[in-house]
Amino acid sequence: MVRLLILSMSCAWCLSAQEPPVPAPPPAPAPTVDAPGAAAKPLPGVDPPKPATTAPLLDNGLLDPTWFGEGVVFTKGDDVDYFWVKPGFSLRGHTIFMKPWDDPAMLRKGRDGKDHAKATELTDSFPGMLRGAMTGAFNGQAKVSRTEGDLALVGRFVDANAGSKAAKWLIGLGAGSETATWDMKLVDSKSGEILLAVHHRAISGTAMSTIQDKLVKWADKFAAFTAGQALK
Repeated sequence: MVRLLILSMSCAWCLSAQEPPVPAPPPAPAPTVDAPGAAAKPLPGVDPPKPATTAPLLDNGLLDPTWFGEGVVFTKGDDVDYFWVKPGFSLRGHTIFMKPWDDPAMLRKGRDGKDHAKATELTDSFPGMLRGAMTGAFNGQAKVSRTEGDLALVGRFVDANAGSKAAKWLIGLGAGSETATWDMKLVDSKSGEILLAVHHRAISGTAMSTIQDKLVKWADKFAAFTAGQALK
């Protein structure tokens, strides 16, 4: 009887000393299909696609291509800093409506009240300068009107610096310079198709001139440039 009791205890001790059984791994989840519109999950070991980068703005951020629309690829020039002309475009027989310009955009940060006032002043006066210069340069082959036309020229100033007359006189060497930067586009009045695009900056760095003087001279250059491009 004693031997049977000792044998039973030994068997129990052996069973308790054994390692517990290892549980079986859970079954792999069934593949799922992403719901419509859900973002695709990246595959293991595959880098996700990088987001598209926006092309840098030209002229230190003052030339915003979105204002001009699609299809415009600018070229750098001499009398006109940046320009684009639709291939084959001709002004002959057309009338350009010189529309009032948009309010200044002032894309350069940090401009003060005098700078904004200068941009507003130029916005009101510059279209008249352009109209007179273009009328003379086109010599009757195309017309420019302030009331109507099958084409329309619109524009806006994107920066202006009123400068300092005192700094011009006392310091010189470019100190106190006045600057103005603007966009212009010629479009079809009915369809809105863009036919010509321009971005330019003028600088008056001497005490003998003002930014208005520079704009009058540039208006003549632009009129001659446009005639050369579209009245050949």
